[in-house]
Amino acid sequence: MSSYIHHSSFRIQPMCLLLFAYRCHPEYPLLMLANRDEFHDRPSAPAAPWEGGELVAGRDLQAGGTWLGVAGGGRAAAVTNVREPGRAPPADALSRGDIPRNFLRGGRPPWDCATGLEAVRYRGFNAVFFQLGAEPELVCAGNRHRTFAFSPGIHGISNGAPDAPWPKVLKGKAGTERLLAGIQGGIDEDNFVRPALALLRDGSQASMVELPNTGVDPALELALSSIFVQIDATDFPTGPSSYGTRASSLVAVDRRGRTQLWEQNYRDGETDGPLRHFRLD
Repeated sequence: MSSYIHHSSFRIQPMCLLLFAYRCHPEYPLLMLANRDEFHDRPSAPAAPWEGGELVAGRDLQAGGTWLGVAGGGRAAAVTNVREPGRAPPADALSRGDIPRNFLRGGRPPWDCATGLEAVRYRGFNAVFFQLGAEPELVCAGNRHRTFAFSPGIHGISNGAPDAPWPKVLKGKAGTERLLAGIQGGIDEDNFVRPALALLRDGSQASMVELPNTGVDPALELALSSIFVQIDATDFPTGPSSYGTRASSLVAVDRRGRTQLWEQNYRDGETDGPLRHFRLD
């Protein structure tokens, strides 16, 4: 690899791919697939119930927030960052991991939560809020675009604008569409969990002509273009840690509000611990 990733360029790196099918299945208003990419030396805890048991999420032990989680009442939330190398952060910047955490801990509907954010206090982000039965149910907040409600369909967000045609977003959305076509009735390990995790494990890179221009070196853009990312520590001149996909997460909310979360953790490209599964009724 001809270029390097500096810790200063990716100082906070929440999940870098979010795919979701909204109102595409009669039994499941929301099906979500996500990969969180991060330095492997950033301390974090795998998905687990938080205080009170109504919130289930992974935890960023450095800043205290989360990248994705679920809560009772058919609520789910996730955040991705916007890749903006060289852009100075706001003064006294808040952690973007606070955004999904605060939504899941609170009782505000998605639109109210999205429009009530102090967006200028954060580095670039996209946040997705879902609450079954709210009006609207699925909302995207951000500080590089206006708040909006998603229409039914298959959507994807990486580290740019929502539904931007990045190679990993297009491949992920196509894979999610194929996944849905294979689900008849309820979801199970065979028709959802295993194929969804396999999709999120795809490490094939895009071609150079397909790459977006986000301001980083093309060799680095190529390394980040796969759905599943793994870059060895030898590519870091300023730190000892490798960088890549730390967790793959799946969320399913059924039409009665019963919510499930699966999470598989990774370390240096290999599975790290068992597949975790949680239910909130």
